[in-house]
Amino acid sequence: MTETATLRRDIQALAAALEETRDQMEAGLTADLTGLDTRVAALCAEAQSARGDAELAAALERLLPTLDAVAAALTRQRETLAAAAEGRHDPHSARQRASAVYGRSAPADLPSDPPATPSRQS
Repeated sequence: MTETATLRRDIQALAAALEETRDQMEAGLTADLTGLDTRVAALCAEAQSARGDAELAAALERLLPTLDAVAAALTRQRETLAAAAEGRHDPHSARQRASAVYGRSAPADLPSDPPATPSRQS
């Protein structure tokens, strides 16, 4: 496989990973973005060494909307977590949604463990 073909494959793999990450984040899950900046920088550096290849440039440009979507999802998650930490009502926070559905926490006088059930002897 040529160096350019390998680079195209790596760009496609990154695009798929970014789309999956975006989907996870938009579903409210946290995503591990460790190394993303390094991976993108390495691909850009490799593509720059293959100057004049319009297909590589186009493939990298197609990553931009997905990178922007991941950044937007990350911003929304950060804002939601900050709101929850400050105790502000945030309809996107799972804690706030659960509170709204189930009401306030249980009264303090309820036992923490259910009573043990007697066993039957045969």
